[in-house]
Amino acid sequence: MTETKEDKTSTFPATVVKIIDENKVVINRGSTDGIKTGQRFLIYKLEDDPIKDPETGEDLGYLEVIRGTGKIIHVQGRLSTIESDKTEQPEKRIIKRRNPAWDPFGSQEEIITPSSHTIPFEEAKKGDKAKPI
Repeated sequence: MTETKEDKTSTFPATVVKIIDENKVVINRGSTDGIKTGQRFLIYKLEDDPIKDPETGEDLGYLEVIRGTGKIIHVQGRLSTIESDKTEQPEKRIIKRRNPAWDPFGSQEEIITPSSHTIPFEEAKKGDKAKPI
């Protein structure tokens, strides 16, 4: 199905109706629409102008600009809260060098992995779209 700018006839896409913070958004779908805690969603915006095939002139739909992905963390009747589920776990390398004359094992490498942190949605705004993935 080709994405349209104003498709309100189906359950999805849903619309972002509130920005709680950079990691959480609220959509206008809930338990009455079959949403369940733990479901994953893609948050995106539709570009303003449709893309046309340069050869045929056919309307190909609107480009989805990805804001991020997230999981449903709270469901109400007609609303659901989505939290970003993209994380970054930077790796930090510490190399300890030892004098081979004193230490027959030579250099030793130790890898320390700090705790991960959530990457926020990329400029999510009211009116953005959401669909299950």
